[in-house]
Amino acid sequence: MSSSPSTIRVAIIGGGLAGAAVLRGLLRYPHIAVDMYEQKPAFRDEGPGLSFNATTQAMLAAIDPELGACLDHAGAVLTTTETRVAAGPHAGREIEINGLEGRCKKNVGRQAFLTEMLNGMPPRMMHTGSRIASVTEMASGQGLLLVFADGSQKKYDIVIGADGTHGFTRQLVLGADESLTKPYSTGFWSLPIKVPLARAQQAMGMQHLDPSNPHQIGWIGDGTAIIYDLIGNGSEVQIIVYGKSDDIGVGEDDELSGTPWAKLFTPDEFQEMFASNQIPVCQGVVDLIQSVYTVQIAAICQLEHKPAPTYVTKNICLIGDSAHSMLPFQGASVCIAIEEALILSTLLGRLPSKAAIPAALQAFDQICRPRAEQAARSSTDTGFLVTGRAPGIGLDADLIQQQLRHKYDFLLNVDIDAQRAAANILMDQLLAISGV
Repeated sequence: MSSSPSTIRVAIIGGGLAGAAVLRGLLRYPHIAVDMYEQKPAFRDEGPGLSFNATTQAMLAAIDPELGACLDHAGAVLTTTETRVAAGPHAGREIEINGLEGRCKKNVGRQAFLTEMLNGMPPRMMHTGSRIASVTEMASGQGLLLVFADGSQKKYDIVIGADGTHGFTRQLVLGADESLTKPYSTGFWSLPIKVPLARAQQAMGMQHLDPSNPHQIGWIGDGTAIIYDLIGNGSEVQIIVYGKSDDIGVGEDDELSGTPWAKLFTPDEFQEMFASNQIPVCQGVVDLIQSVYTVQIAAICQLEHKPAPTYVTKNICLIGDSAHSMLPFQGASVCIAIEEALILSTLLGRLPSKAAIPAALQAFDQICRPRAEQAARSSTDTGFLVTGRAPGIGLDADLIQQQLRHKYDFLLNVDIDAQRAAANILMDQLLAISGV
């Protein structure tokens, strides 16, 4: 790492998608020296695949023009999106959603994309197996001291927390208040599986999984939702079943936090949840899952944090799930994380000196936090709608249509150039106020 006084030293804690996006965005700036730390032995971002709408694809290109090629190299599939009702009097009805018409999304495996994002990055910046013991403020404005579990130390001017829902960097910004730092169970759960195309076609029907005409199809059920699509250049099928918890199933708690992390079902209990589902392909999905989990079905509890009053201190910034874990129903988490990576890298790239760091981070917080809070609220609303549990709406296709038609507008229609300009103007105003 450069020792030049003018160099701004940045540590990214967390080697997932959000951290990798910020890393790619900062590499273009010669005055920034950046390191990325991951406590696991390899850079991994576990979980279901990702859907990138056209707006988010444009943001990736603005971060780094090569990220579009990374999507393609990772096996992204250009996909048409459909949403239909699977139960109730309107079973089979399509729900039309503005902005999701035609082939507008690229679906990709999460780990495959992360691997491509980090492929070719300078090895000196990439640090796996790095367990950080503490992050402390040094005296006289000298920055932050990272102390590692092996006793080694490094100094930085900025720390970016990108270590996810269960990471420790949220405490660096918000303190020890567990009501703000620990996630809570939302009552929603998810069950993702990934299977070879031929196996999925056998269970679900070839007509529903055509690599020459790829679709991402979501089915709204009575307390459940099913989504399936193609990834891996069409060689694999990703299936995600969502549900809203009731009295069925047994929970498993995290030993450290006591927060339920899994919802356990017997095969019979799982089958019963889809008794009202009238769509044959959905029953094929249930049969396929039961062929994978023959004894006990373990779904993942969906967690959220309470909204944070800020994402920043004067030299620490939270991004992605570290700042705002949210439900997955609109794919908003990845959209917002990429948007934040673009704005944060833009602001840090404009830093005239280390003294300007607080203004840049405050501008990031004031521009990005309201968007993330809106996304979290919208994702929760969508979760109730797509599982047929929205009060007063249920499985009424007409009412679902009214609520979902414009639900994605704020994600799809954002003017990212205007967002970046607003962030830059706000940073300049804060710098003028502070006299930097």
